[in-house]
Amino acid sequence: MTTALFVTGLTGGIVSRALAQEEEPLDERERAMNAYVLLAEKKREAQLSPSVSSPETVKELKGYQKELLRFPQKDRFKFGQDTHYTYDTNISRLQIQREEGDSVFKINPFAQVNLSGQKTDLRFEYRWDRVYNAKIPASDTFNQEGTVRFARKILPKTDLSLNSRLNRSSVRSAGNDNKKIGWDNAHRTTFNYEYNPKLNLNFETNYLRTDFPDEKFDETSNYSFYLDPNFSLKLTSKSKMTLGYRWNFTRIPTESSDATTHEFRTGYSGRLTPKSTVSADFVYSLEDPDSAQASRSDQVRSSLGYVWQATKKTSLRTLYSNSFKHSLSDSVSGSNLLKKTTRTASDTLSFSVRVKLHRKLSTEFSFNGSHSRTKTRETGADNTRSRTFTFPFQLAFDIDLAKWFRLRLAYTYRHRIGNEHKTDQHRAHTWFVGCNVAV
Repeated sequence: MTTALFVTGLTGGIVSRALAQEEEPLDERERAMNAYVLLAEKKREAQLSPSVSSPETVKELKGYQKELLRFPQKDRFKFGQDTHYTYDTNISRLQIQREEGDSVFKINPFAQVNLSGQKTDLRFEYRWDRVYNAKIPASDTFNQEGTVRFARKILPKTDLSLNSRLNRSSVRSAGNDNKKIGWDNAHRTTFNYEYNPKLNLNFETNYLRTDFPDEKFDETSNYSFYLDPNFSLKLTSKSKMTLGYRWNFTRIPTESSDATTHEFRTGYSGRLTPKSTVSADFVYSLEDPDSAQASRSDQVRSSLGYVWQATKKTSLRTLYSNSFKHSLSDSVSGSNLLKKTTRTASDTLSFSVRVKLHRKLSTEFSFNGSHSRTKTRETGADNTRSRTFTFPFQLAFDIDLAKWFRLRLAYTYRHRIGNEHKTDQHRAHTWFVGCNVAV
């Protein structure tokens, strides 16, 4: 039996994906595999040098063998349900003194089947979730999703992985009986080639499509496809660098937003000390629309993250990110050519402190503040500027009541301030209770 928790918390993340993966604590299976490797090394040393087999070595070998006996069996079938209750005092983010609260209930049962073997990873998952809003029934949703994951080593140094997902969504529209039904399907293929122990080459393709059968919503149907070659280079035993390029195109029925995007990115992650890790990422993207009336834009994004594992029970994560986007569009009015330029810049600072108070209780405090600025210039019109500050704080508690049951309690305070205090300012308090049952 395993425990899993799926909750909705603050968006924006705390660290980059590569950094987060390096700092996640080892689960029971990984610890058992490490013990297996150490056991094999100790046995080999004992065979090469019989004198090494001292009483201390024998005791250490027995300890590794005892840990291997606790190697968890693979979960072939898993069933469970996530249940969430959220109360937001200003769910529509209205102005101060005009707030309107609402309760939201979410039910999300799921089933997973794992048919993986020694050389092949094959998994199936089915989920459906229903969201109920007490005061705003037009926001009620119903989703069903099926996922298939497959991975296998097809050549001595080449791995192949496939991931396919099909989702059906239903959202209430103008009236209670008028629903917007959409079908989403996504198919991702990834090849990984280990050129040598320090260099890994990857090639990824992804196809995403959204269809709305009802003619009233057909104009919002779309599909996109991207190619993503990239590689990771292990600089030292404690650091690595990544470099990649993504070519992406998007198409919709009206052709007004058809565009091709080129994205270049690079990243670095490394361990500064045995208890701290740092990461840095840089991305430049260029969007070229097919329509002459659409906006052409280029964007630069960068981030710097830091993780400090102060003790076995306390960790600190910090992330600073910066984004700058420049958009330019042309339009014709009579015999005049009108140009519109928009520049948007934003800065985000995030940090979280997680403390394991007890074997079954842990708490996390997080902050994700952002500052954005927008400047617009348009022919024949006055220049406009806008600026906003957002300050969200969250305090959460995770309680493992049993191996198959986990409870999460969270409180979030969000405050936004803009140029126009009467229109851009709002605040909200959110209380969240969620539980997960998995057998």
